[in-house]
This record gives sequence, C-alpha cells and structure tokens, in this order.
Amino acid sequence: MNDESSSPTSPASAEELAALRDVIRKFGRETIRPQIFALEETGEFPRELYQELGALGAFGCIFPEDQGGSNMGFEALALVAEELAYAYPPISAAMNLQAATVPLTIKNWGRPDQVDKYVPGLIAGQVLGSNAMTEPDGGTDLLGAMRTTAVKDGDDYIINGSKMWITNANVADVVIVFCKTDTSAKHKGVSAFLVDTKTPGFEASRVKCRVLGSLMPTNSLTFTDMRVPADRMLGNEGEGFKVAMNAMDFGRLVVASRSLGLARACLDASVEYADLRTAFGEKIGSFQMIKHQIADMTAEVAAATELVYKAARMFDSGTVATREAAIAKYFAGEVCNRAAQATTEIFGGYAFSDELPISIYLNYAKLWQTGEGSANLQRILIADDALGWKPMDRHSKATANA
Repeated sequence: MNDESSSPTSPASAEELAALRDVIRKFGRETIRPQIFALEETGEFPRELYQELGALGAFGCIFPEDQGGSNMGFEALALVAEELAYAYPPISAAMNLQAATVPLTIKNWGRPDQVDKYVPGLIAGQVLGSNAMTEPDGGTDLLGAMRTTAVKDGDDYIINGSKMWITNANVADVVIVFCKTDTSAKHKGVSAFLVDTKTPGFEASRVKCRVLGSLMPTNSLTFTDMRVPADRMLGNEGEGFKVAMNAMDFGRLVVASRSLGLARACLDASVEYADLRTAFGEKIGSFQMIKHQIADMTAEVAAATELVYKAARMFDSGTVATREAAIAKYFAGEVCNRAAQATTEIFGGYAFSDELPISIYLNYAKLWQTGEGSANLQRILIADDALGWKPMDRHSKATANA
C-alpha cells in the first residue's frame, strides 16, 4: 500500500463546494436530463457524458493535482455523486467506477507506474473502469462464494472463473478482478489483479435488466486460462481482502450519496406533482395522506444528509470512518427506498409511464439498497459493532484513506 494513502485530503472551502454543486447541478439540468430518454431509446453507452464529466472535474475530487485531480476532498466527492443521482440515477454509477472504487484502489494499492498509467485517464473519463468482486454463487458472502482462482505460473498468474453483476464491464478498459490465490487460506488467500479487458481469455457478456434501463450495463464475466503478469497484482499476494475492504469503505460513502440524491429527486418530484395534480376538485397535496408522505420524505432526507456528510468530513480529516460510512449507506438506502415507494404512490398510474423517470427511481432505489453490501448485512455489521463483538474499524490499519 502506498505510504501516502493514509494522509487526509485537502477539503474545499464552503464557497468552493457551493460553486462545484452549482456546476454539477447545471450540467445535470441542462445536459443530462434533456437527453436521457433519447439515450435510453438507443441503448448506447453514454461514453461522451463520462468524458464531459471528467473534463468538468467531477471524478477528480479526491485525487491530487499531479494525477489530474482537484484534491477538493470527500465532501466534494459526495456532493457530486448526490447531484448526478438527482439528475438521473444510472449516470451516477460513474462516481463509484471513475471517481472512487477503481481509481482509488489503484492509487492506494498499485505501484507508481500503475497509478500513472490508469488514474489520470480514469478520472478524466477517457479510460473506463470496472470492479469485479461478486460471483454467481453470492455477493455478500465474498469469501465463501469465491470460486475464481489465480494459479502462479512463472512470472504470470493463470486466472479461471466467473463474476456476476459487474457494472460497465462490457465497455471498460480495465477491471479489478478478485481471485483466490490460495484456496485453503480463507481471507488471506484472496488477491486482486488489474486486468486489461483486451487480455485473451477475458469475456464480458451483458445481462439484460430491462428494469434498470440501458445506461448502466451489468455483466457476467468469464475468465478462461487468462494469463496475467504477476506485476499486475494490486498489493501483495493474499492482501486482496484488505484491498476489497478498503474499496468498500469509500464505495459505501458514494452509494450513500447517490441514494441521498435520488431521495431528493423523489421528494422534489412528489412536491411538484402534488401541487399540480387535482382530484375531487382539490390539489392532491391538500390530502392528509399525501402530506404525511411528503413530511416523512422531507424529514428523512434531512437526516440522511447529516449522516452522509458526517462520514465524508471524517474521511477528509483522515479519520477512519468505516462505521459512519456503513451507517450512512444503510440509512440513506432505507430513506431512498421509502421515498421512491411514496413517490410511486403519489404519481399513481403515471409512475409507470416511460415519459417519466419514476419507475427508474423505484428500481434504482432498491438496487442501491443492495450494492456495496446489502441492507441486511449493514444491519448486522452495525449491530455487532454496537454490541462490541466485531468493531467495524478493526481493519482500519489496512483501510486508511487516500
């Protein structure tokens, strides 16, 4: 792990954060939203949007200037993720893959030449990344379900196995692949590799998920005698579990931020619709049940905001925030689900029209409740920590922030 990985970022001022929010919000309003239905219709991956976001600096918040970033910090990262999810949920997948999980894992665990080769391109949106942990037999049970193996053969490793539900892998240039290098060593037998998607033996097959739209493709991966040089390993052999936990900390913050942004989008859509739609001669916002739903959404979005940005500010200070990221991810996910469900009820039949994004809101709310650790897993982790049985920061030395 790079020595500099434990140093805090340089958080931006309130004025800088406000200016960044304005830029991303304007981009979402004027560039993303006007073309989402046309993009969904064609089904083409929005590579140009990724490049435009990279040019705006959306992906470089937690990276130093010499790597192409802005070094604005994790609060800025959370803010951008929130605003992109508010604009349109599928586009915000970029924040995990281009702005956090993939480039930060390379920065934290890669050699200098790997960092120089990939990180600037990833945060510029010119190189597309993906992260391959989940396997067909399970996602939450990362160790128990892992069947993918990497066997040492001279200066290379031969990788065989498969992965499932891997976002953007069919369009990615580079994928972080987690494998068993020692099938008898449990968590100490996992290693991580940086794999070019043009490597012989690498195959990505898109999994059709109509309910998620076309702009965030998910895939199955198959590795057949895929030969990867040993110097493509991230960290040392057997450190893959630490690499994964490191990625999860930051990934959970981003997913929490995205859930917050989507919950805000649900709230705003509900308020606008309830003030326009009439039934029985009155605006539906005047009905007590609708008022209760809007009040609940308003209060819960405010609470989720505090939890998300508390975790982000802790990361900015260099403080271990494994617990806070998990709590924010769990609570924001629950809030997002309740908001999406309430919005669907408020819109009624119109919620299922292809002319509105409400059904997409509902499906992504449920998806993000699962991503980066399911809601049930987060509850177990939080409870075990509260009981003092398994402190959530027990991996802190291995997962210090960038």
